[in-house]
Amino acid sequence: MRNELAPGYYVVTAGGSGIGLAVAQEIAARGGTPVVVDPGLKADQVPGDWLAYAADAADPAALSGIVADMAGTGRPVLGLVNNAGIAGPTALLEDTVLPDWERVVRVNLLAAVNCLQNIIPIMKKQRQGAVVMMSSAATTNGFPLRAPYVATKAALEALSDTMAMELGPWGIRCNTVLPGIVAGDRVEAIIASQAAHRGLALEAARQEFTSRTSMKTMVEGSDIAEAVCFLLSDQARFVSGQQLGVCGNFEGYSSEMITHLSKEAVRA
Repeated sequence: MRNELAPGYYVVTAGGSGIGLAVAQEIAARGGTPVVVDPGLKADQVPGDWLAYAADAADPAALSGIVADMAGTGRPVLGLVNNAGIAGPTALLEDTVLPDWERVVRVNLLAAVNCLQNIIPIMKKQRQGAVVMMSSAATTNGFPLRAPYVATKAALEALSDTMAMELGPWGIRCNTVLPGIVAGDRVEAIIASQAAHRGLALEAARQEFTSRTSMKTMVEGSDIAEAVCFLLSDQARFVSGQQLGVCGNFEGYSSEMITHLSKEAVRA
């Protein structure tokens, strides 16, 4: 059964491409109005009946202006999808530098905090709304060579659980989606980075990625969008404080990756 959305605004960060765009398109297909916030957004990237802002979701002034625009229309703000995120460096922890961490924390975590701080007051006044955090299936097992990424995604999950508790009395729900390996340019860049770091052929690295799931395949952005829209819809009106994996059952990282790291330790 298709989960239709109530008419109103649904804010999607990093909604100009990839998972974010798929989510925004599904929101529109179900009757909601997407509000796309993406610093790289170009005028022709999204339909004219959406609200679209080429803005940094971690910028308080930008979010304040966006909220003022929405409030001026008198339409409700019914959803927030904190999707903004970057991969960060591919390196052992001791080879990362603090500016790497600061950049990943700003995009992956502080952008979500900023959006919540600006949009929660509207939802509380309405006494309704739904928030979805975009985490990663990697948080369930750890992610070698990607410490800043996995740490910030795990922080999002803890934030989501806390928001579910704080916001529940106002009728506001908060849940987390944990995507697996999502087909697209971003994962191809990650695979290429891993292959280069470990001296693997690109196709071997790609096959190793898909071998990490029980279903032996990548998921599509549309699969993530369907899950997000379910959580935004009234079909999920009593679903809050939950984590939903859309990953083909992610089993964790391969023995080959761990063996590679162990060999590095022995050589050292």
